[in-house]
Amino acid sequence: MPTYYVASDIGGTFTDTVVIDADGGARPDGRAGRVGRYKSSTVPDNPAQGVLDTLELAAEERGVPLAELLGAVEVFAHGTTIATNAMLEGRTKKVGLIQTRGFGDTLTIMRGFKGIGLDEEEVKRFRTLVKQPAAVPRRLTAEVTERIDYAGRVVCPLDEADVRRALAELRAAGAEVFAVSLLWSFANGAHERRVAEIIAEEVPGASVTLSSEFLPRIGEYERTLTTAVNASLRPVLKTSLDSFESTLSKAGLRADPLLMQSNGGLATFTEVEKRAAATVMSGPVGGVVASQFLGARSGHRNVVTTDMGGTSFDVGLVLDGRPVMSNTTLIGRDELALPSVAVRAIGAGAGSIASVRGGVLQVGPESAGARPGPACYGRGGTLPTVADADLVLGYLNPDNFLGGRLTLDVDKARGAIDEHVAKPTGLTVEQAAEGIKTIVDARMADLVRQVTVEQGYDPTDFAVFAYGGAGPLHAFSYGAELGCPQIVVPITASVHSAFGIGCSDLTMVEELSKPMQTPPGTTDHASALPPAELNATFDELAARARRDLVAAGAAEDSIRYVRSVEIRFRAQIHVLTVPFESDVLTAADVNGMVERFVEVYEGRFGKGAAFLEGGVEITTFRVVATSPVPRADFDTGALGEAAGEPGLRKVFSGGEWRDATVYRAEHLHDGLHIEGLAIVELRDTTVVIGPGQDAEVDGSGDIVIRNR
Repeated sequence: MPTYYVASDIGGTFTDTVVIDADGGARPDGRAGRVGRYKSSTVPDNPAQGVLDTLELAAEERGVPLAELLGAVEVFAHGTTIATNAMLEGRTKKVGLIQTRGFGDTLTIMRGFKGIGLDEEEVKRFRTLVKQPAAVPRRLTAEVTERIDYAGRVVCPLDEADVRRALAELRAAGAEVFAVSLLWSFANGAHERRVAEIIAEEVPGASVTLSSEFLPRIGEYERTLTTAVNASLRPVLKTSLDSFESTLSKAGLRADPLLMQSNGGLATFTEVEKRAAATVMSGPVGGVVASQFLGARSGHRNVVTTDMGGTSFDVGLVLDGRPVMSNTTLIGRDELALPSVAVRAIGAGAGSIASVRGGVLQVGPESAGARPGPACYGRGGTLPTVADADLVLGYLNPDNFLGGRLTLDVDKARGAIDEHVAKPTGLTVEQAAEGIKTIVDARMADLVRQVTVEQGYDPTDFAVFAYGGAGPLHAFSYGAELGCPQIVVPITASVHSAFGIGCSDLTMVEELSKPMQTPPGTTDHASALPPAELNATFDELAARARRDLVAAGAAEDSIRYVRSVEIRFRAQIHVLTVPFESDVLTAADVNGMVERFVEVYEGRFGKGAAFLEGGVEITTFRVVATSPVPRADFDTGALGEAAGEPGLRKVFSGGEWRDATVYRAEHLHDGLHIEGLAIVELRDTTVVIGPGQDAEVDGSGDIVIRNR
């Protein structure tokens, strides 16, 4: 019986799925490991249905019933926007927050910078610039009498009667779930655990998140915010995941699904429900992981990952073969204290709506979404979008969208652009459409510059990987503007994030804040940061991660550990992450860690910026434990002999209609050289090679675009 490996990613507009045949027996071509690519419209009210729609296509291609295909799935991995959408749309549960007396205003005060989560234009509007609303309103925050000091010593015992009073107030105010974040709980969690016991007595069955268990790290505001957000998301994520799992199980799935986390690893539904906030970047990070995987295969160790879907444009980096990580996760205007693959996003997708405001043409961040979608979808949308502009300009073939399953309406696209953009600006429809495309391409190029140039990286040292449903169509423009030497459109482009989810491993992250300092003027850092103490802390965290991975089904001898610390110069605020290479640290490893920190610091802030004489401070210890998920050997495809001759199509480019050479999948072969202006129409995406560019197709079907 054939065995399948499946990964899916539910986006705002489309649901993407890859199905990998372990033995190839059910494929028409009989090839094992072949990555089948499938897309379907997302069903917002029933996300599992969108996944089933893609799997129906996979089953039909293999000539087997859907239930038979699902019954033979060995591993099912999934990326979701459930937590992200719930936060952005305000569909989370009401949190009752319990804090140490005197510190109940933590979330209201927040950080002083008002521009967190805003783009450059919004930050410039200083007259209307205000802080974001607090994650938990003050009326749902209660203070209790207790105090533990920085060393974990009890200074003031927990007043249990005060806890019961606080609970009664929070319940009366409408609290549905509870978060507990006491001042020094990461140093000693005893008071938080007792509060949880009292909540269980007073409100049986209530969902409770303790900061000392979920996020035992320094940083009063960030820890409290992240704990509260996690508490608000847990019931929402659990309900959605239970429904998702039930729907797929009824359809025939026997394997327990795994979910993608923001850190680039997979976890079981049971484990991830406890860490709901760790899934807010679940989908976008998959594309970065896939780019790392394919980049290693093709020799690209430095990659700018660019994902243009229907709703957003996401950018990440792979540096020296590894995804660049962030110590925080930004969602909306909230910065959560959770490590994640660093991905920046703006509202610039194929569904981004174009409008004229005050005589100025703008694109996004509002999106037409999956329903009704762009005007050209013919589903009731009347506002012009980037997809409508691409169609009017001739880049999109109206009969080739979603493999021909959806015919695009050119007249409706022209009508929407004419009414809402062309007439208000006095332009022709084609000029207005090109204006829409030019603006969205410039916004995307600006974001890439922010991720590269503004972080000290030279874009010419990177290859651009362009993916997502619309990325391959627009990359020729924003990639050329950046001066990157190569723009790579992988054969998996349309389902790249789903493919990356299928490339990921089971992952568990454990961290603990345990501040340790070196005195000013220290040269032998290991004398102030004893290796034995560091090893003991790492061993404790590794044991926790190992316990959870084994519970998820991982073999203990398969688990790999990466140890790192967050470190800063004394009296500074911001930290950098520095990994250790050794499993058991020696004095040489500790001194080498400080040297590496200085190297990274000066690489970020300039030569001579380090002040080692002032001493350093380790704030947080982190262990990332991974265990490989069973998977088939990947075969992303190999091209055969080309058949037929390419055609021509008129494209409006540079203010005039031009001839573009049009290639289809059957025209491609290994080593094919393509001169721009040209269009490559694949079953699931469209690739554009611009004027002044050429491209070459490699044996896997990847298209590499270069500027001449």
